[in-house]
Amino acid sequence: MTSGVPYILPIVFAFSIVAALLIYSLGGKLAPKSAQNKEKNAPYNCGEQGPLNEAKLDLERFLTFAIYFLIFDVVAFVTMTSFYAVNFLPLIYTVIVLVAVGMLIFTRKKL
Repeated sequence: MTSGVPYILPIVFAFSIVAALLIYSLGGKLAPKSAQNKEKNAPYNCGEQGPLNEAKLDLERFLTFAIYFLIFDVVAFVTMTSFYAVNFLPLIYTVIVLVAVGMLIFTRKKL
């Protein structure tokens, strides 16, 4: 009864790829065409010169948020994969990580 199931999956995949390509090509042909002018290719795509010297990236702040995201991502992964662990091991691990993050937040230098 389930012998036809493995053969239907590639057919459904191919059909979805063909449908996506068809929608993409029809959308490209039906979309309104805009006139290409030199001002639209300027920075910020609005035709005005932007404040290039003021657009600086605060790298330290970005890396701080990236580290916090990584820490909480690992905590979520470990907590979810150890859901059936014995005793309170996931809870203890989460508390230790939250204390460490709290120490990072409160002992960080202010610039």
